[in-house]
Amino acid sequence: MKNSLSTAGIFLFLLLLQAPGIRSQQTKLQTFHARMDSCEANLRNQRPPLIGISATQQSGGSTIGGAYVQAVVKAGGAPVIIPVIEDEAALRQILSTLDGLVMTGGEDVNPLWYNEEPVQQLQAVDPVRDTYDLMLIKLASDRNIPILGICRGEQLINVAFGGTLYQDLPSQHPNKPVKHVQQMPKTFGAHTIDIQPQTQLSAILGQSSYAVNSFHHQAVKELAPGFRVAAYSRDSVIEAIEAWPDRPILGVQWHPEGHVAGGDTTMLRIFRFLIDKADIYRSNKELPPSGKNSLSLYPNF
Repeated sequence: MKNSLSTAGIFLFLLLLQAPGIRSQQTKLQTFHARMDSCEANLRNQRPPLIGISATQQSGGSTIGGAYVQAVVKAGGAPVIIPVIEDEAALRQILSTLDGLVMTGGEDVNPLWYNEEPVQQLQAVDPVRDTYDLMLIKLASDRNIPILGICRGEQLINVAFGGTLYQDLPSQHPNKPVKHVQQMPKTFGAHTIDIQPQTQLSAILGQSSYAVNSFHHQAVKELAPGFRVAAYSRDSVIEAIEAWPDRPILGVQWHPEGHVAGGDTTMLRIFRFLIDKADIYRSNKELPPSGKNSLSLYPNF
């Protein structure tokens, strides 16, 4: 009787496997697994560059907007979200695996980092994130890892290399007719930038002017040594900076990932530029010559 029940159970199980729903699920899984195996084979030949993306702190964790991740993927990179930590050894190990770095937007930068006292209009500051971001920039720049700074990320790059910021544009900038904090979604441009000729940014975008989104009340004031201005807004606010003459570091004050999310292929070129530079870096994996443009200490200290 026991054997007969076992045989019946096996027979019933085999019948269930032949049911249309089960067969469909098996076929779907088999197709999925085959596609994954095919991707694995392709990755063995050529993997996409690993692009670290700086995060922000929220509710005790590290978070990042999905638009940054999707922009890196669309440009051909493999995104890696870097947790907000102050452990230098851990960050050093993470950076050693990366081919490129995106420094993202977020809170105000503490003005003590560039030897200024805070003004009344200074908004929320995250001391842990300031330290984390500056550590990432130093570790990446010492290795000559290509860096793209976005909004706060551009500002931190300028500070890390010895520049300063307007803590609050409306109260500190002498000529401020342009509104730099829009109420429209990030997919829409709010004001025009003029791109400087014969700059990296000009070559990347192939444009002399462009309408960009804008979500900032801080901005680059004194430009860091070793950098040049790549774009201005119509009220003379610095909107993009780039290392000069030969380092793969670009910073933009607007949010290109927001434009990319809306289907903007021109702004996607900024991320493709980073991926191209990351591909070259991955091939070389060379440290810069000793002392050349290296952040041995933060210049403002």
